[in-house]
Amino acid sequence: MNKNDVWDKYRHESKQTICIIGFLILSAKLCKADGHFSEREEEEILKILPHESYQKKMLIRILEEAYNDPNPIEFDAKNLKSLLQNDHPEFLEFIIAALYKLAHSDHVYSEKEDEDIRSVSKIFGLEENYFNQVKNEFNNFFNKLFSYFKNKVKKKENVNA
Repeated sequence: MNKNDVWDKYRHESKQTICIIGFLILSAKLCKADGHFSEREEEEILKILPHESYQKKMLIRILEEAYNDPNPIEFDAKNLKSLLQNDHPEFLEFIIAALYKLAHSDHVYSEKEDEDIRSVSKIFGLEENYFNQVKNEFNNFFNKLFSYFKNKVKKKENVNA
């Protein structure tokens, strides 16, 4: 563990604040996993996390700290799981679903991102079938969305023909 890690810096905050910081850390590290952390990914994280406009700069600063933190994502998942114990399994499920959404937000879903999400899911004690359920629901949604737009384009082409 690096003595200057993000967890150490915020250890005196409330449990609720640390949980939010944990989500930000996991999000930043996941988005970094494919080799870059895009502005689109940052915007998506901020959309997922409810906040007031005056909090935006602070959240971005925490994301930057997390991005530069040298500890692996598993370290952060273990810290968050340790903090929550078994108290809020729905929050852990939310995190996995959010991470999966973030991994797709830049239209590049890398093998490393998939490995990281699976690893975090395992640390959280979530079954492999939960991860697959989230993945299937996400893929079904995008397949339906793609079909919808594909049909719209076909209809427009038929009208213009």
